[in-house]
Amino acid sequence: MPKPKAKELFSYVIAPLLFLTIALIGGMRFASGSNDLRFFAPQLVAVILAAFVIILLVRGGLVELKQYVGEHFGILDNASGVLRLATLYFATAQIFNAVTPEKGLLNFCFNLFYFLIFCNNLFVVFNPLRLAKSLAIVFGASFALKYLILADLFAPSESWAKYILQKLMQTTTLGALDYEVFAPATGYLAFAALALYIVGLYAIAPRVDRSEELLYDLFVERYRLTPVERRRLLAAVAESAAQQDEVIEAELLDEPEAKARPLEKENLHHP
Repeated sequence: MPKPKAKELFSYVIAPLLFLTIALIGGMRFASGSNDLRFFAPQLVAVILAAFVIILLVRGGLVELKQYVGEHFGILDNASGVLRLATLYFATAQIFNAVTPEKGLLNFCFNLFYFLIFCNNLFVVFNPLRLAKSLAIVFGASFALKYLILADLFAPSESWAKYILQKLMQTTTLGALDYEVFAPATGYLAFAALALYIVGLYAIAPRVDRSEELLYDLFVERYRLTPVERRRLLAAVAESAAQQDEVIEAELLDEPEAKARPLEKENLHHP
């Protein structure tokens, strides 16, 4: 019986266990003062945003569906692939649950921010590692805002200045600016869940070599190439395809000649 490879061991065992752990601890909260353990199920908006992220992961190449499900797999392999995708989905929903305020106007603002960011990213070209970095920045910023800034701002304090500031914010927003304060252990648990999620994304992302990275950069910055550089790039691609006996179709769009050459100034002679 052949020994399992390290990649297969991680894909089929370690990564699902990692995401299941995130799905478990992402909803845990410790009550302020008593440290009682409470569990918060993800809101409906978190479930919808998690679906957006899964679509984004598939589109960005970080999750390759052909590696999870397909006609070339058997029943058990397809079932295993569906379960692995499910663990990733539930972990993503719980990450949203962990880094988003639980209620009030802040909850609405956070979710609106996520929705706008991910809708925009659906039309942006990513490679897998850069997509993972982008998600790490978005979730990391949300974590810092919730557990470092808002938690300290709304935490009970003997300072009269902070008390007056809290009352002023609640009064000016007509009570909509509400924030539930938890024990500091909640922040540590959320940080652990976020760190495991980012590590899991980097681990399941396919490796990108230097040539693929260069191709990605050329595609993103193609509008900065001059017409001469575009012709050279097209010629190099055509030569490479000819060596591999492949047929490609390409269209080279030249810029108007009026933009390519400087305008000639007329000599005006005044009497």
